[in-house]
Amino acid sequence: MERKSQVVYTNSGEEMLFQYDIKDKDAQSFVITDIDKAGENMPDIRVSRPDDAEHPSFISHDEERPIAIVDEDSPLMKFCRLVLADELGE
Repeated sequence: MERKSQVVYTNSGEEMLFQYDIKDKDAQSFVITDIDKAGENMPDIRVSRPDDAEHPSFISHDEERPIAIVDEDSPLMKFCRLVLADELGE
């Protein structure tokens, strides 16, 4: 299977390439895994979109602690939203 990729632009106009795979996909969630951001490996991100929630949640695990990704202006959140849109379109 070919790895997927997304290009994200920062507020300053810098281009960032993310490459990744998707696993454990079901009707309400999936995991973005094997994330490579310009040569830097990043922890997996679980994307959940429960029917009763107004917004999806993006949770990463840094050293075994769950970390919610909430900064709407961060390149990581932009990446997560692009992946979510891509996966909803399939």
